[in-house]
Amino acid sequence: MQAAPGVYVIGAVASRAYLLGGVELTLIDAGGPGSAGRVLRAMARLEHRPQDLTRILLTHVDLDHVGGLGPLVEASGARVYAHPAAFERLAEGRVPRGDRGLSSAWALLRGLFVLPRRIEMQGEPLDDGAALPVLGGLRVVYTAGHSPDHVVYSLEQPRLIFAGDLLEARRGHLEACPGPGAAARQETVLALRRLASLDPLGILPGHGPAYRDNIALRLVRLAEILEE
Repeated sequence: MQAAPGVYVIGAVASRAYLLGGVELTLIDAGGPGSAGRVLRAMARLEHRPQDLTRILLTHVDLDHVGGLGPLVEASGARVYAHPAAFERLAEGRVPRGDRGLSSAWALLRGLFVLPRRIEMQGEPLDDGAALPVLGGLRVVYTAGHSPDHVVYSLEQPRLIFAGDLLEARRGHLEACPGPGAAARQETVLALRRLASLDPLGILPGHGPAYRDNIALRLVRLAEILEE
């Protein structure tokens, strides 16, 4: 499914991944264990080879977002981009399960064999505000509210936010997904207000459909709710 020119939604295992087109391809998140085949088949339908995938961007390190990373890197040779804290988690093997359907023992067992710490990986740490040459400009926005390593990606045109697990569309409503504790709630408030200032036209979350209805106002309202 195409969400915008050059932006394709991939139904990965337990989450959504996003393929950004061009001569070189960029993938945002890698889905849960078993997702690599789905990504590679989606690329083939677009008449791309595995080697055309040159970047894999991570929003954060939860198993439902990085479980497919190992096979994809092995198939494509893509470089992996993420917040420095995400690479620390990967190096130490601290990969939280996530909470979107990877609770079974079988899913966790599969994950042990595909986690990126078990393969050679070319990593590129991303700082807040970094710009990537993807579809005219993709910017990194650090958003620690969901987890300490969480970032979102802002596509400058047509002003889309790839929101990872910071936001989710549920039953037609946009909801925030802060981590546990007061500090995480406050970090989420700061992240929501920052994203509202970008005046996005679309939110593409890691779970659930795209959201496009009065986004800036909704983000401000979500921040206000968390502050109450």
